[in-house]
Amino acid sequence: MPAATSETVYERLCQLIFCGEYETGSPLVERTLADRLGVSRVPVRETLTKLVAQGALLGGRKGEGVRIRRYSPDEVQQLYDFRAQLEGGVARLAARAATEADLLRLTLVRDQMEAALDDDEPGRWGILDRKFHQALAEACRNDRFEQALKSLLNESFFVFYVLARRSSQRELSADQLARHKREALDDHSALIELVQQRDAEGAEQRARLHILRSAERVTRALIEADLRE
Repeated sequence: MPAATSETVYERLCQLIFCGEYETGSPLVERTLADRLGVSRVPVRETLTKLVAQGALLGGRKGEGVRIRRYSPDEVQQLYDFRAQLEGGVARLAARAATEADLLRLTLVRDQMEAALDDDEPGRWGILDRKFHQALAEACRNDRFEQALKSLLNESFFVFYVLARRSSQRELSADQLARHKREALDDHSALIELVQQRDAEGAEQRARLHILRSAERVTRALIEADLRE
């Protein structure tokens, strides 16, 4: 097997696990994942252990192995409450420390999202949304906050873009989807402006509001799924 760093395997494995290919509750077989990535089992094992420790995966029980967790509405709310606090802190730090290059990166991603408002390809919007939040994490200029948020994004985007869609009783209408995209874009634009103005408190509050608004859609979809069972 070719050599690969643990960091590279971590990123590639997260993309594979949280792309929607695996159902919640599905076991994740170490050897199979290593073969898919073309790497040895050691960095795969390290990554799975790390994701279990972070709470993104379940594991550790004898005979069950590692698997994608099933989410209750309460667990989703806990996830988004945590992310709202974390990303609020990231936005506050970004307002104090972001460079001109950071602001340019955020603006360029925002502009790409605006150009994709009428794009019918669902995956395109999610990729750009993720890029924006990664860029915000980098703009905070704090390695611990950046790494923590980027790790949490893997799980959050799986829950929002994959799990919520699977659980929802109905697909969003074209008007509803357009409204959701516009709200997200408006939040992103406001965050850029607040960071640029060095308004730390305003940036933190807007970031928290943005994340908690997303939580409402996911928890509603899961509650609808529970009622159908």
